[in-house]
Amino acid sequence: MNRQKVEEYFQALEKILTEKDIAKKPKMIWNMDETGTSFDHDPVKVLAEKGTRNVPGRTSAMSTHETIVACVNAEGQKMSPLLIVTGKTDRSVFGFNTTEAPSGTMWDYQESGWMSDRIGEKCFKEIFLKQCRGERPQLLIMDGHSSHESLALI
Repeated sequence: MNRQKVEEYFQALEKILTEKDIAKKPKMIWNMDETGTSFDHDPVKVLAEKGTRNVPGRTSAMSTHETIVACVNAEGQKMSPLLIVTGKTDRSVFGFNTTEAPSGTMWDYQESGWMSDRIGEKCFKEIFLKQCRGERPQLLIMDGHSSHESLALI
């Protein structure tokens, strides 16, 4: 970590907060970030005929990668999460119990289960802009992931 770069970043952030008059309005300052996780299928029960000695498992040794995108403001309010699953079509989501997800959860898919430019733009338009309410300006802080720097998003 470069100390000078960090100081420059926070000076620029302070300038924006002051110029936009939102330094004392935590509900207007948002952070959006994504994190990856892997889910392994580990069945709780396996059905077999009574007395059977060897029961073959029907699970894969491979796990899948999923990404969870969350957005919260400095006041502690949160927006609906976005879950990105590994897959090539929208049918990839069918293997998940989407009804048990938090209310308003948006689901998407991507071949590797990672964030992409398309999904980053969708998240910004369909979650952030629709849920940050009408009061302006609002500040959204994101990391340097390439999906946050697409031309469409900017």
